[in-house]
Amino acid sequence: MGFILISCNSDNKESINTIDHEIYEMRVYYTYDGKFNDIISRFENYTTKLFEKHGFNNVGYWTTLRKDSLSFADEFIFQNNGKEALVYIVSFKDMETRDESWDNFINDPEWVKVFEESRKDGPIVKEIEQVFLSPTIFSNLN
Repeated sequence: MGFILISCNSDNKESINTIDHEIYEMRVYYTYDGKFNDIISRFENYTTKLFEKHGFNNVGYWTTLRKDSLSFADEFIFQNNGKEALVYIVSFKDMETRDESWDNFINDPEWVKVFEESRKDGPIVKEIEQVFLSPTIFSNLN
């Protein structure tokens, strides 16, 4: 499985290949029925910019695709009853930087406001899965 590295901010002049990032965090957001477009809008308009403000490196964002015939792996990974999910990867220099960045993000008054306003018609995210990744020595990320 491969992925393309993208920057969510054209003002970011530093390529991911020039940044020393040892910790990659992949998250999958499953939304409540009818709320998928809300999470996409929140990330597009606010979250990615606030991530960058707090030291996150936005590696890439994807939405899952439905297949008509499922293999074992399709059923095992990202189960969501055929509904879309948001998958993203962010990176950090180390775990300490990651923890500090998340803490600053969650406590940012702008994020608190955006989060509350986006939930005025009910919660958006039903479940979050996450995994921490470290590039292998043969990865193009090193």
